[in-house]
Amino acid sequence: MKHIGKYAGVLAILAVPAITFAYGGLNETLQSLIVIEDSSKMLEMISLWATLIVAFATSMMVWVGGRHMHGGVFGKVLTFFSIGMTLIFLGFATEVPWFQGYDHLYLKMVHDSLYIIGYVLMGVAASRLLKVIKGE
Repeated sequence: MKHIGKYAGVLAILAVPAITFAYGGLNETLQSLIVIEDSSKMLEMISLWATLIVAFATSMMVWVGGRHMHGGVFGKVLTFFSIGMTLIFLGFATEVPWFQGYDHLYLKMVHDSLYIIGYVLMGVAASRLLKVIKGE
């Protein structure tokens, strides 16, 4: 009884595309999706800016949470996580159209470097958290 909502959600997710393709025909539906994708870059920009806003907000929340702990083991872990998240956010921010005038190779190098350093710092944070949990 408690899983009815889950099953109904999965059924709805599977049924909507099937009904859409059956109603409009496969070729017509695909053509309408292609037209929507090609004609408007507005959805792409909304998605980019929404991602940037959410990434910035969560990075700042973790940063402030680590600062409110005034150091300590968990404060240091959150600081590593927040620095890593901020670097990944900055790496993602290089995809904003403002930077498209720069050399693509240079932007790709900066993007990848920020991602690598950010993930390494978050890995260090996870390692420290694991040591705390294990009691080492």
